[in-house]
Amino acid sequence: MKKALNLFALIALFSIAVFADVPRPDNSKNQKSVSTTMMIHLKEDAKEAKLVIPRSQLQQLRAQLDELDKGSDNTAAVVSNGGITRTQTIVSGLFLSMAIVFGGIWFVRSGRKASKTAKIAAIAVLLLGTGSVATLVLANAGPPPEARSITGKMFTQAVHIYGFGSGQIKLEVTNEDRQYIDLIVPDPKTSPSPEE
Repeated sequence: MKKALNLFALIALFSIAVFADVPRPDNSKNQKSVSTTMMIHLKEDAKEAKLVIPRSQLQQLRAQLDELDKGSDNTAAVVSNGGITRTQTIVSGLFLSMAIVFGGIWFVRSGRKASKTAKIAAIAVLLLGTGSVATLVLANAGPPPEARSITGKMFTQAVHIYGFGSGQIKLEVTNEDRQYIDLIVPDPKTSPSPEE
């Protein structure tokens, strides 16, 4: 059993050294941009957030993308998911499963020789670990609904403390001849409070 654990630890140690020298992909040369202006309109009658892009600016962006595609190779398609390949996912899942199995076998086999106080200490550590994980999960509560939907409420000071907002948006292309992108944001009226 000790030989298997030592072999597993050795393999894990060498796998860290293998992936330590992999350079991060350089995406700076793959960035293209089109300079434009954006106008944001708050409209009470809008049902959903909408980003309206003029066709002329969309064509400029398409030309930039075509230029980027001509000079690129296909090596970026091999690495996906933020640099983690399918093989790495399978191998990491295999090692995680082996760790759980070997840890369970070690725990059961060592339980026969352990004293009663050691068993109680192990159970206490397990309960404390579970409690601390539950605390971390509850401490990471998400932002309020105003920051998770694109409405006029996301411009309030209460949402600014989060520094971001997200939500669904509809993209539209218009044939109008203009030099700006238009963001239409629903701004529903809030119902007046009883004091008003």
